[in-house]
Amino acid sequence: MAVARLQAAGYRVLADAEFAWDGTEARYVTTGREIENLADRIREATSVDELTYELAELTATHDGIVASLGHVLHALADVYDRLSGPTDPRWGTQLRSSAVHELRLLAAQLQSVRTNLADRSALPDRRGPHAPPPAPPTPSSSTASGRTR
Repeated sequence: MAVARLQAAGYRVLADAEFAWDGTEARYVTTGREIENLADRIREATSVDELTYELAELTATHDGIVASLGHVLHALADVYDRLSGPTDPRWGTQLRSSAVHELRLLAAQLQSVRTNLADRSALPDRRGPHAPPPAPPTPSSSTASGRTR
């Protein structure tokens, strides 16, 4: 079971066949590990299309990571509304402010990145994220008379 949990968390585990397991149960993968796996997929992307696909996990307005983090902050603020400590209302207000302002800014920036990448994939050359820029045109060669051909 330990091998399965390590594999589910994204580790490559060398184990005897009796301990190895090909399946991954979702319950063994933490949310943090899922986000790390997303970061790995972004790093390993070989095309702009792959990057924009992976960024959808971050930027989706209904169930993306940033939107979900906003739901978590609002839920935590709701908890502070029910508590009776002297600083609890301030914490609730700060958490809601972060969910509304900082996360909105982050979501807008990530959406701009995704849009920029999507625009690039629409270009004829469709360069990947690690592809070098195209070489500049070679200068025309001169003939002895000074004319170019």
